[in-house]
Amino acid sequence: MKTPVQNLIQRPSRSLPVIALALLLLIVGGLGIWALGNRLLNGVWPDGTSSAVSGLGSTIIGAPAIIAVACIVTVCSLFMILLALWPGAPERTEVLADNIPGQTAISRRDLARLVQTHVERVDGVHSAKVRVRRTRVNVIVFSVLDDLEPVRQAAQKAAEQAIQTLKPVGTAHSRVRIQHTS
Repeated sequence: MKTPVQNLIQRPSRSLPVIALALLLLIVGGLGIWALGNRLLNGVWPDGTSSAVSGLGSTIIGAPAIIAVACIVTVCSLFMILLALWPGAPERTEVLADNIPGQTAISRRDLARLVQTHVERVDGVHSAKVRVRRTRVNVIVFSVLDDLEPVRQAAQKAAEQAIQTLKPVGTAHSRVRIQHTS
C-alpha cells in the first residue's frame, strides 16, 4: 500500500493579532472577575474600580466619547480579524520538481541568498538585495561603475542561472534593477 504524499506545509495564518486580542481579553476578563469577586465577597466594589463602575453606570450610550471608543474598537477588531484570516506566504518553495514521489523544498531566504551570491560574483557589482516573491525574484544591484547597463545584463544572467540551478516551482523569472552607489 502506498502512503499519500503530503504537500508542503504552508505558514499558518497570521496569529499575532489573535494572540494580542486574546491577551487583551484575558487581562480585561481577569480584572473583571477580580472586581466582581470582590463585590460578591465584600459587598462593595474595590477602591480603584468604584469610580470607574459608577462612571460607566452614569454614562449615556449615545455620548460622543462612547461612540468614538466603539468605532475605534470595531475598526481594530475588523483589522485583526482580516489579518488573522489572510494566510501567509509559504515559508518554503518546492525545487527540483520531478515525477518521483516526495518533494524537495528550500526556504525562500536560502533561495534569495543563493541568487544574491551568484549576482554579487559579477564584475562591477558592489552589493545586491534579493527578495523572493511567489512568481518572481526581485534583485536590486548596487554598483559604483558609471556604465550600469552591462552590469545589469550580467547580473540578470547570473540571477537567471541561479534560479535555473534549483528550478523553484512557480518562480518563473527574475527582475533586476540597478542603482549607482558611491
